[in-house]
Amino acid sequence: MKKKSNKDNSKTSTRNLVYAYLTIAALLVTATALVYWINYQQLKPSVSYIQDEIERPVEPSLVCMVNDAFMGKPQIPVPVNGKTYYGCCEMCVDKLNNLESARIAIDPFSGNPVDKSEAFIVVTNPQGAVAYFESEANYNAFKKN
Repeated sequence: MKKKSNKDNSKTSTRNLVYAYLTIAALLVTATALVYWINYQQLKPSVSYIQDEIERPVEPSLVCMVNDAFMGKPQIPVPVNGKTYYGCCEMCVDKLNNLESARIAIDPFSGNPVDKSEAFIVVTNPQGAVAYFESEANYNAFKKN
């Protein structure tokens, strides 16, 4: 029986190590893609709009206020300082609790900061994006321009 040389063992060992690294890399890429896809599905608005439905006011509880998106179903209420904000997932809940910037938007008409919990919220496109206005009057003035 012929004995394998150290050179053959070294080649086999190196080849097995390369296969192991490639397998781990493939698993990491697959897991990352799966996590991304799951998060994308959660953040995607559950409805789309026809042109007649765009630019209509919506209930704040149906809006993810971190992603500024109408989600079409009730979101997670997040009470902060006596006001209620809404998020679509635990990451959004955390941001609304801890980042004031997540709770504030800029009124497209006046340019003033507006608290998202007190805003007049309107769907702005077929993908469900929303805009926050200080009042319905600001929204109506914005529409006229």
